[in-house]
Amino acid sequence: MRIHNIFKEATMKTSIYIILTLLSIGVIFSCSEDESLESIGDPVFYVLVPDTAPESAFPNRELSFPVEVQAEAGLEKVELKMDYQTLDGFTQTSFETENGGTYNFSYTPVDEDIDQTLEFVIVAYDKKGYTYDVSYTLQVVKEPVNIIFTFPGDLPTSAEVEDEIGFDIQITSEDALAKIETILDDTVLDGLTVESFDDPFVTTYSFSYTVAAADAGKNITFTYRVTDVDLKKDEATFTIFVEAPREPEPINIYADVVMGMQSNTTDKQFIDLSTATMYTIHEGYENSELVDLGTFRSGSSGINLFAPIYSNAAQFIYTNGGYGDSWLGNWPTRNNTEVRRVAPEVMSAADFDGITDDDELIFEAFKASEPSVEDVTGVDVGDIIAFKTVDGEYAAIKVTGAVMASNGSVTFDLKVTK
Repeated sequence: MRIHNIFKEATMKTSIYIILTLLSIGVIFSCSEDESLESIGDPVFYVLVPDTAPESAFPNRELSFPVEVQAEAGLEKVELKMDYQTLDGFTQTSFETENGGTYNFSYTPVDEDIDQTLEFVIVAYDKKGYTYDVSYTLQVVKEPVNIIFTFPGDLPTSAEVEDEIGFDIQITSEDALAKIETILDDTVLDGLTVESFDDPFVTTYSFSYTVAAADAGKNITFTYRVTDVDLKKDEATFTIFVEAPREPEPINIYADVVMGMQSNTTDKQFIDLSTATMYTIHEGYENSELVDLGTFRSGSSGINLFAPIYSNAAQFIYTNGGYGDSWLGNWPTRNNTEVRRVAPEVMSAADFDGITDDDELIFEAFKASEPSVEDVTGVDVGDIIAFKTVDGEYAAIKVTGAVMASNGSVTFDLKVTK
């Protein structure tokens, strides 16, 4: 019985030895020369991407950081792959020691990579022919641009053929400026590109353009494109309407039109310029969409001619307390008639009297007398005042009489587009 047990124990030990031996042989034969040691777990052959490696990058800006590489058998080379292809120029064969050191990962994304995820593989080769690889993923994002455009506060909204448009734009950039361009209809305008700056972070860009005949009758948009030294770009736009050449239109002429001041009970205070129809405050409330102009007398500013939109007239003259529901602030429509006082050198009394057929001179006088206001004050005999109604009619008056009192009046001749 003892002999049988001894034999059985010996047989089991032999079996275990044979199994272990076979397993060892299997490991040896399963590890070919080109197999990655990452699966074997060799502690002295590795590629280590630092935890501080960026997760995102910007186009046209180099991304660089060190990668630790070690190989006990000696380090042959490290290369960078993307889409299973080795990238030219990204192989390193020289290291701090024979067993490794630092691989300098360096890559510069391009604009086409924006919003793309780039997947790299860093592959190390030791001198026994083994490889070890690590994946590294990078998201390419558009770099924030900090470029500020400051335009003048009084930019024109319209122009005519052969007008010269010009103004300065202040441009401030966080990174140094490289180029400023002006683009119209996808064409960079010659002579307006700037590539040299006294101060590359703050500059004044002078824009000018002579309106061409081809621009007439349409909105034209200028794009100001700024590029910094990192090739980041930002843009701002300016749009202006180019008026087509205007054909003169016939006019209506009304002589000795009388408008009463606010306390006048005989003459009315509001007018439809196109027909010279007069309205009281109550009638104006009922016909507000037709009213172009009103008047009142102030002790400080004299006779005023104002557009219905003028807030002071509603607040201090034609008020709720004085006129109930018909007060000016309660009108359903308060037209924004453009009012411009005309200087004598632009149109004299004789010039006005000579207008008999069309509104060309009225239009020219209006255009030459900007800016428009909602109210003109101190109106007196001899004044010439031009208007543009919300319906696009041009009108001019020559004041021929004035009674300076709150119950007084103003008398004028009126010429207006039919």
